[in-house]
Amino acid sequence: MRKADLKQYAEYISRARAVTTDNAYPLSIALGLQTGDIYESDDGKAVLFWHYCGFAYISGDPSDAFLDEVYDLLETGTRRLILITNDDRVIRFMSNYGCKIDHRIEYSYEGADPVTLDTDRFRIVPIDEYNITKIQGRIVPSFSWESDEQFLKNGVGFVAMEDDNICAVAFSSAVSDEEVDIGVETYEEYRRNGLAAALAQKMCEEITADGRRPVWSHAETNIGSGSTALKCGFKKERRVVTCLSGRS
Repeated sequence: MRKADLKQYAEYISRARAVTTDNAYPLSIALGLQTGDIYESDDGKAVLFWHYCGFAYISGDPSDAFLDEVYDLLETGTRRLILITNDDRVIRFMSNYGCKIDHRIEYSYEGADPVTLDTDRFRIVPIDEYNITKIQGRIVPSFSWESDEQFLKNGVGFVAMEDDNICAVAFSSAVSDEEVDIGVETYEEYRRNGLAAALAQKMCEEITADGRRPVWSHAETNIGSGSTALKCGFKKERRVVTCLSGRS
C-alpha cells in the first residue's frame, strides 16, 4: 500500500462516499476538515481511511495483501486503529488473525418532540474559544479533533452550564458536507438531568438548519448512548463490526 500525500486527499472524496457504513469520518479526512491518513492498495482497488481518533474504514475491494498491511497497522501502528466494517470477508480475515471483534450501532435521524430541560438551573451555550479549554472528559472535542483551532474552524458544539461550571458537552465528532456525527458526554455528578438529550437535540437543530444530516453511533455495550439517541429522534440503521488489536 502507499500513503497518499495531503495534496491528493481531494482525489479520494468519491472513495470516501462509497464507504458502506456511516461515512462522516472518512469524508472528513478526504474533504480536509479533520486530520487523518489515507492509504491506497497497490492495485488501486481499495482505500483505507484512518481518522485522527483511531476509527478506520475500508472502501472498495481489498485484496488479502492489502488486508495484511492493514492488519500490520492495526497491530504495530504508533496510534490506535479501530477498523469499522460490515464487509463479511474483511471480518473473517481479521478474525482469523486473532483481532478482537466487537460491534457498534449506527443511527439515522428522524426527528422528535422537544426534550425538556430545567432552564432555571442549566443553560446551553455554544462551544467557543473561551470555554473549550475547560471541557474535560473522554468523548469531547479533543477525542476527534487535532486542535481546538481546527474544531472551532470546522466543527460545532454546545455545553450545558450550571452557573460557571460545565456539566455536559455535545459536539461534532466527525463532519462532512452531508453528515455530522454527534458525540456527547455528561460529567458524572450531573447525570440523570436530561443534559445529554437536550444537548444532542440542540446539535440536531443546528445540523439540520445547516442542511446536513445528524448521525449517531456507539459501542453496542453503551446502553446509555443508545437510550439518548432514541430519545432524540434517532433510529437504528445498522449493526457494524469493529476490529481491534488482539492486544487491546
